[in-house]
This record gives sequence, C-alpha cells and structure tokens, in this order.
Amino acid sequence: METKFTRSLLALAMSSTLATPVLADVVISQYVEGSSYNKALEIANTGDTAVSLDNFELAKSSNGGGSWDTTLSLSGLVIEANDVLVISHNRDELSADIVAVSDIRNGSVINFNGDDPVALLNLDGTVHDMMGVMGKVKWGEDVTLVRADLTPSTTYQAPQWVALAKDNIDGLGLLDIIEPPQPFACTQDGSTPVFTSIQEIQGEGDTSPFIDGYPYITDEEYFVEGVVSAVTTGLTKGFYLQALEGDYNPSTSEGLFIHTNMAQSDLVAGDVVCVKGKVQEYYSLTQLKAENNNWVKTGEQEAPEAVDIEILDSDANFEQTLERYEGMLVRTTEDLDMRVTRTFGYDYASRRNNMVLAQGEINMQPNQLFAAGSEEAIEQTEKNELARLFVETDQNAPKGEVPYYPDFGRTDADQNGSTEDFIRVDDTIVGLEGVLSYSYNEYRLIATNQLNSTHFVRNTPRSERPEMNRGDLRIATFNVLNYFNSPFGGDSNLHGGNRGADSYEEFEVQQEKIVNAILLLDADIVGLMEIENNGFGESGAITQLVDQINLRIPKKRDQYSFVAVDSNQDGETNHLDSIGTDVITTGVIYRSKAVKLKKSRVIAMPSQLAPEVIDDSGKVIESGKNYQRDSLAPTFKVKGTKEKITVAVNHLKSKGSKCWEDAAPVQEGGQGGVDVDKQGSCENFRVAAAVALGDALEEIKGHKIILGDMNSYGMEDPMLILTDYSKEKYGKEIKAARNTFIAGEPQFGDDGAVISHNYGYINAVAMLNPKSWSYSYNDEVGALDHLLISESLVDKVIDATDWHINGGESTLFDYNQEYKGDFPQYKDHFRSSDHDPAILELKMGGSFGVGALMSLFGLMMWRRRQ
Repeated sequence: METKFTRSLLALAMSSTLATPVLADVVISQYVEGSSYNKALEIANTGDTAVSLDNFELAKSSNGGGSWDTTLSLSGLVIEANDVLVISHNRDELSADIVAVSDIRNGSVINFNGDDPVALLNLDGTVHDMMGVMGKVKWGEDVTLVRADLTPSTTYQAPQWVALAKDNIDGLGLLDIIEPPQPFACTQDGSTPVFTSIQEIQGEGDTSPFIDGYPYITDEEYFVEGVVSAVTTGLTKGFYLQALEGDYNPSTSEGLFIHTNMAQSDLVAGDVVCVKGKVQEYYSLTQLKAENNNWVKTGEQEAPEAVDIEILDSDANFEQTLERYEGMLVRTTEDLDMRVTRTFGYDYASRRNNMVLAQGEINMQPNQLFAAGSEEAIEQTEKNELARLFVETDQNAPKGEVPYYPDFGRTDADQNGSTEDFIRVDDTIVGLEGVLSYSYNEYRLIATNQLNSTHFVRNTPRSERPEMNRGDLRIATFNVLNYFNSPFGGDSNLHGGNRGADSYEEFEVQQEKIVNAILLLDADIVGLMEIENNGFGESGAITQLVDQINLRIPKKRDQYSFVAVDSNQDGETNHLDSIGTDVITTGVIYRSKAVKLKKSRVIAMPSQLAPEVIDDSGKVIESGKNYQRDSLAPTFKVKGTKEKITVAVNHLKSKGSKCWEDAAPVQEGGQGGVDVDKQGSCENFRVAAAVALGDALEEIKGHKIILGDMNSYGMEDPMLILTDYSKEKYGKEIKAARNTFIAGEPQFGDDGAVISHNYGYINAVAMLNPKSWSYSYNDEVGALDHLLISESLVDKVIDATDWHINGGESTLFDYNQEYKGDFPQYKDHFRSSDHDPAILELKMGGSFGVGALMSLFGLMMWRRRQ
C-alpha cells in the first residue's frame, strides 16, 4: 500500500486523542470508474471529531460473486472531522488530477470494473456500508457516482447516488454535499410538453434522422411517452418503451430503449412513462439518453404483447428486418425459422454466456463449401453476418443454468439416462420473446419469457444410433477429447501433463460417455484422435479404453482390439512407448471378426525448423519450430474377401497456435499476422503434411482411406491438395510451409513450395451429404473430421455421414464439472467429445448391395458435380 502525505494522514499524529468512532459518521461518499485505470473511492467522515478507521476494512466482491474476496485493511488510518480519504488505483496511467487528491494508492480493491460491489466492513465481517449489486451486474461501469444521502446502508440504494459522466471527478477529495436532483415533472414551461413519437426518433433508416454525424447525440432534449415493455438493469441499464399508438408504417420501429445507467428500477412492464432525454446513436443502437432521473410514471395499462418478427419483400437482408424492430418486444415464429447456430455457452467476445440464432439455416463455415479465399467464401461470410441474432440474458446466467429455459438438462422423465430438455444446433426456436437491442456490432434479443421443450422444432433430432444404410464394413473417426488415464493409475506420459479430466469423478463420466458412443457407433474400424500418448502397455490409455468397451460386449468375437506399433514395425511385440512426441496421439481399434491386421505402420509427418520471427521491438513472436503428430496407418485384410484396405488416421496441426507463415511480415513471405481467408493458423504447414501423407500412401498398394481430425474445413488448402486441386479449377495458388523436415530429412526449403498436383482422394461424407458438418466454432459449423477414400472405393460406398452427437450439443453436457453448479451429469453418448464422429459404410464383398440403392442417387449427383 503506497501513501501520500496529505491532510487526512496528518491526523495520524493525533491518534491518541481520537474519539471512539461514530459508525454513522463514516460512509463511502464517491466512486469513480473511468477510462483506463482512472478508478478511485472516497470515504467520508461526516462527524465533528476525527475518526480512526481501525475498526474497518475496505472490501471488493469480484464480479459480484457473493463473497468479499479482496480486502484492504484501514487500520492506522484517520479521517479528520468533515473530511475525506481518497483511495485510487496505483497504476502510472492514473489521471494526474486523481493522483493530486489521492491519499492511498491501491491496485487490488480499487481494481473494479463496474460489476464489482465494494463495501466498508466491520472487523467481524459484517457490512457497514455498501455500494453495488451482486451477480455480475454492470451497475457501476463508466460512471462517477456521488453520494447525495450520506447515511451508511448495508445494501445498495441507487437513489442515494447522483450519476456523473465518465471521468468526471468533480468534488473528489472534498466533503461536498451534493443536492439530489429534484423529482422529474413531465412539463414544459409548466404545461404539458410536446411529445416526439418513438417512430419519429427511430425513423426508417439504420440510424435516427435526429442524428447528423459525430458526436452521435443531440444537443436538444426531447419528451417521449410510451408504455414499458421491459426493464433491464444488467446487460443494458434502463427500460424499453413501446409506442402508445402505431403509425402503420412497417419501416419504423415502435420501440425505443431509454438509457438510465441505473442498475435498479421501480418500473414494471405496463407502466406508462413520460421521459425526457437526448437522442443518441450509441454504437449504432438508437436510444434516448435520460439523465438525472428524468422520467416519471404517469399511468399504467396492460403490458405490451410481443410482436411477431416478419420478413418483408422489401427487406434487403435479415439485418434490415431486425432494424425495423429495434427496441421492440418481439417474438420468433416457426415461419421465421430462427435456427440455433451456436448453443448456449460462453462467448469470449462479450465475456458472458449467450446463444446465437441464424435465420433460415445454420451458418456454415465459409471454407466448408467454398475454396478458402474465393468470392463464394467471402459471400458466405457476409451472409452469415447478416443472418445472425444473439440471444442474451439481462443478468449473467448462474452456473449450470439457462435462465430462459429453467428445465434445461434437468429432466429425465423416461429414466433412460438422457434429458428431454436440451438445445441443439439446427433447432428452430418458436415463441422466444425479448426486447431487441444492438451492441458489439450485433443484434441481441434480451429474452423476457421462459422456454420448454415444446418451443423447439428438431430439424436434426437426437438419435440413439447412426441412421445409415448398412454394408459389410463400417469405418469411423472419433476424436475422444483428451482421454487421459495417467493421473488415475494409467501408465505415465513421457511428453507432458494431463489435458483431460481434472478428477477421477470427471474421468469416470468421460470414459462412460466415450464407451457408450463407440458401442453405439458400431464400427468395425475406428480411428481415434486425442487419446493419451502413453503407449500400448497394460495400463496405456488405449488399452484401458478397449478393455472398458469389451466389458460391455458379451461375445468375444464381437470385441475390439487395438493397433499397437512395435519399434521395428515388423509385427513383433516390442511395442513403442508412444507415437511421436506430443502428449496426445492417434489410435486405431478394430473388430477381428471383420478385418485382420496385416501391418501396422507410422507415417512420419513434417516438422518446421524455420528462423525466428522477431518484431520491431526485438521480441521473438514465433520460434519457427513447429511439429505435427504422426499418422498411424495400419493395413487390414477384409475378412471374406481378398480386399486390403489401409486406414491412415491423422490429427493435423491445430488452427490455434501460429507457425512461421502466420507471424512473418508479408514482405518476407508471411501473412503478417492476418488470417486473410479464415483458414486459421498453420494452413501452409498442414499443406506440407498433406503432401507428406499423400506421397507416403502412394507407396502402399490396395484401397486407402485418409481419416481423422484434419483441422481443415472441407475446401481448405490441405483438403484440396488431397482431393481435386488444380490451379485452373480453383483459381488459386497453394503453397506449403518453408523449412520442413520429415524424419530429419528436408522436405521443403527456405522458399517452401508451390504445390501444383493433387492426390485424387474423394471426400465420402461430402460426396453424399454436401452440407454435412462435424464441428461448431463460434456460430459457424463445418467438418474438420473427414473420411477421404481412394477412387477404388467409390463404387463400394453404401453411405457416409456425420453423426451429430457432440458438435451441436451444449458444453453443459460434457464430463467437465467446472462452471456447472448443481447441473446433472449424464453418462449417455451426447457431448462425449466436441467433434462428431464421421462414419463410412462400405460393401467390400461383391458388387453393389441392396442398401446401396438408397445412396446411388447421391453418388450420381456427386459424379455430375465433378
């Protein structure tokens, strides 16, 4: 704690003559939550004698979590009679004007951000005086609050405070008696004012006709009258007014947000209100900014009913449709077809839980259907932006709850181990009501009613098993989302720490969910990704997983084995301790009744050993050293036939961590840190891996399948190289990363390599289901998990699909117990991972079977597209 020699601390020398503190005289008198680190708190002594603060401590509740988790002792400090103590932030960026009046500098309690209540606590922990609201409510963001009623209160009383503009520190450091504003009277010069209609303020365009450029707020104040449709004190602080009379013009909204910046309100829906304020475009939200309590209830009537959102032929896009309803209480309908394109969960952009809807269809990742960087992909990005609508809650959601769906995940009426109350990607929500706001460049529906399972149209229903036409050989991919057993008695991992379950209880749920999913998958060969890389011993992760699966399969002939890799790759039992050097690896399990393992092999993937990338300050921003996980590629003989099939299981380099090409300046051949075509990081490195994989497989005879988590959407560069790329067809050049090596031997040099050929594989799922997807990221879906088949297998395909059990399900259903409160844990197969399995059904014995007729039309359509 740093101190400044000021008038208040001079009183320390007088401490022996101090009177016993009079509790009513000590009170929090001013609060500053300004820009950057302009944060301060003022404590006043309103009495006639100096007061010691030995009996108090200052406390903060981070994010309004409910406990006073950060405290500052005030012992030894004294405030003179009718004087104040100012405590401010200790960062150098603090305003010099605040520093000049500060007595104490502190970076813990005074590090508040508008949703952190603060209090003076007695030594026994009870509250003497408090300001703020618990529950992550933005009650005090970007505002200065000055106490008008200098009476301590154990709960926050908003009317005791007068709000000043952000960074206004008038009176800080002085015991000023601020006069509370006079009650607002709805008059103009003593008579009834001339009201401006809500429709006039909203206008027919994207912005109010009252606004003419910067500073996007009028000088003049306007009187508005309307009926309250909703009161919001968290996400937006104020209330929403609905026009008392319609103007029969569908192009003008009949609702308006009244910004009061107050976290409490006595208004309720149905109150008729007169309000005076300035018209403002606040980050493109048309609102009336009402200050100093300039509103008054003048009557009451029936609360407004939500209005159905309707798309007009004249609307250029859905964003224009929503603009016509800005500020109104609205409702979604079945005809509107608002589809869940991201389930309820944490939104890192706005730092709160919410959900995203898209009009008409879910938002497809642009590179899933169109080549990355193409005009079509750019158009898809724009289409997604125009179609989305965020669903918000006014207050931050409690752990494990969807506030507008109280039964979410709480029921299991038929006692089958799964809930009937869920939200899935591609569900249409019917009858959701809320007020329509706008912030962070998105329209946001703040929900006002409660949903149940009847409000959802299940366009892609949950299924207990994959719904497919059967052949005689089923092959699948399955990312098992960091299945680690080393912390729970498994063999040690030589390459890093645990990425999976944090406790044995979590691990039990994770294991049960994965086992259930694989059993229901019912595949003869399953490629696994993200399984712990701790070898093939009796306590290896893959051993334990197979053992657990087989415990549930009564007949031994139906049970699974796993592909182990020996040090010489000659079939001997001298098994490797691990594959490659990553903490996770790929694996293969198979049923001996369907296939016989002929050879296990590892295909080495490239590493990148490029120069460091150094920024202008001399800081290394990319080491140039990057690695891929090796591919496990066993060859099987299909029983009952003479056919051999090699299955190469892959987990290519992640999109998240940068490689040399992502960090290097453009003039040096990199991208300068800009993801220009939404491929994420390391696409050039993944192209190098695709080339290495394609070349290695060309040396192997027989049918081939490339499967796994390729970390590439359907039409991204690595996928094009493996399938049907040519510069003429796609109008783009594809380049592999520089300075790559395979098993220590150079692959591509300082300039990388322009790849001009392809390997001719066919994406089996996309062939039959062009719009299929396996993964959800933000509010876009696409396929990262693929089954690429050699051309020799095309006529043997019976069916191929993604089984939507994971990617479209809420994270509340996964094994993790964090942030879930008392939410039930289900051990069913839903959300057993974050990736959906991809499944391929083949008929290897003989010609086309009867089951193939169902997919023959899809196969014909695919051939026509080629």
